[in-house]
Amino acid sequence: MKVKTLVITLLIMTLGSCAPVGIVVPTETAVPYPYKVTNHEKPNIQAEFSPFTAVGCDNSHGYENWYSCEEGSPLLDLGCNSIENKPLLGGLTPNYPIAACDYEINENIGVADLPSDGCVYADGGFITSCHRYLIYKDGKYQLIKTLDEFRAHYAPVDSPEEALSFVLASDDLIAHYGQTKNDDYVYFVEILEDTYVETVASDYIVHVFSTYSVCDAFETKSVQVKVAHDGHLTELNRTLVYRDPTQTGCE
Repeated sequence: MKVKTLVITLLIMTLGSCAPVGIVVPTETAVPYPYKVTNHEKPNIQAEFSPFTAVGCDNSHGYENWYSCEEGSPLLDLGCNSIENKPLLGGLTPNYPIAACDYEINENIGVADLPSDGCVYADGGFITSCHRYLIYKDGKYQLIKTLDEFRAHYAPVDSPEEALSFVLASDDLIAHYGQTKNDDYVYFVEILEDTYVETVASDYIVHVFSTYSVCDAFETKSVQVKVAHDGHLTELNRTLVYRDPTQTGCE
């Protein structure tokens, strides 16, 4: 009886810690609703954008803060098919006027076809885009092509506001403030929390979000990124927060 009991005990322990071969154990489970919403104050920062508003880039398409650069624009000549005003980049120092620069390569082109001189980050889908930045310095437009160049202009990182700006500039990440429970969403966390920045020794942990299409819905994950004093970034974690089935992609 002792041997039989021991075998059964070991079997229970094994099944509890490891799924049988061929069975997928879900790691993300929907919850009825977030039990708590934690809001944080939006930082009082604002990037300067005015030098980019009258140089042949059109804002009449109905997209807030987004400008399409037309033929004859000096910004198109620099490689920006469009530019974007990102106010939360205002935490960067030195506080040069800055615009996000989007270089559209072509439809359905892979990473291997990205420009050899680099991108701060790139994304793909129906259109592959190389994302860079323009600054206005000493009366001239200057293109920042890579994250290393970006770091050379703005490191060290000396404040939570600058850490937030660094992270938002480094990838297709979003800051959310004033969030509330949305009855249309399917939630996967019990606590819904806004963007915030933690100070840990000489580093910062920035909590932001990433939203992407999964065809039948849009999913949003929380993303935690460590920002070192020298401007180097380390992604620590991504966690599914909610799905929005009212928005669909892949059409």
